[in-house]
Amino acid sequence: MKPITIEELLDREDDWMDREGLDEGQGRNDWLEEGIELYKQFIQIDRQEPRFAITLADLYLQWGRDEKMRRGNYRTAYNILRSATIYAPNKPDAFYHLSFIMANEKRQWEAVLFYGKEALENGLSGVQKLKLLCNMAFAYKRMGYPFKANDYIKKAQELNQDHEHDWFIHLYADKMKQRGNEPILLKSSNEERETVSKKDYEEIKERAMDGTCVVLDLSSDEKYFHADRDAIQLERREAEILGFLMDHRGMSRSKQAIAKAVWLDRQVGESTVKTYISRLRRKLSHASSCEIESSFIVTTEEGYEWKTDLQFYVLR
Repeated sequence: MKPITIEELLDREDDWMDREGLDEGQGRNDWLEEGIELYKQFIQIDRQEPRFAITLADLYLQWGRDEKMRRGNYRTAYNILRSATIYAPNKPDAFYHLSFIMANEKRQWEAVLFYGKEALENGLSGVQKLKLLCNMAFAYKRMGYPFKANDYIKKAQELNQDHEHDWFIHLYADKMKQRGNEPILLKSSNEERETVSKKDYEEIKERAMDGTCVVLDLSSDEKYFHADRDAIQLERREAEILGFLMDHRGMSRSKQAIAKAVWLDRQVGESTVKTYISRLRRKLSHASSCEIESSFIVTTEEGYEWKTDLQFYVLR
């Protein structure tokens, strides 16, 4: 049998990426499994290209159906990225992603800083450097070094001269304020965000059931949108898109800006964002008695906007 070439795999990758977001449930799991097999083949051909390992690790982190499977997939993702640092020790990409995995999946702050410093020493630059500095600031804060944490946030702000990434920096600044397991509340006005107690957290969700507000809850592994009809579970990227739009209430955000905020360093087409928005609208219509097309996610000339007179909250 003729061995498959990298060019053939790249063609398959284009087709696979074009189908992102088209299916839910088992269809999405099948899509993730297809991607996993695809990027395993990429790695067999070229182990020195970190992009293949990074995408494969991300797919494993999305694929888990239950807690036991997710734990196993976390270990697999970690090992894939560790191998990538061995085969490409002078490239920052795998170190960069390991720093985020150790923060988001394992809460191992010393490892967050170790991999972060390796990425910086290997020449990480641009928006990736800005995001990594925020992640390292969060690690320093969790380790009890608030002044060091603030220094890293300031370094990120210095790189953000066009203010394009204010949203990301504010997100990490909020996380640094968090106490224990209490969620951060995003107010619907221009007031500062604040930490809310578990009691307030439950009361806010009850208000959503009464129809006086809507709530996007991003504070746990499972993401929910609460409204008067129902609480609807959202897939991770759906929840992140909705959170991004709600954070930028009253502002039109382009498909490109949404993709950069939610997919971070992975390139996705505008059609993928459009597909996710369509799914979001459908789910929100099941949760709320409001007319979604005219009241929540509005299509603009540039892209999309969260626009409603109803009070809303994001819990992170």
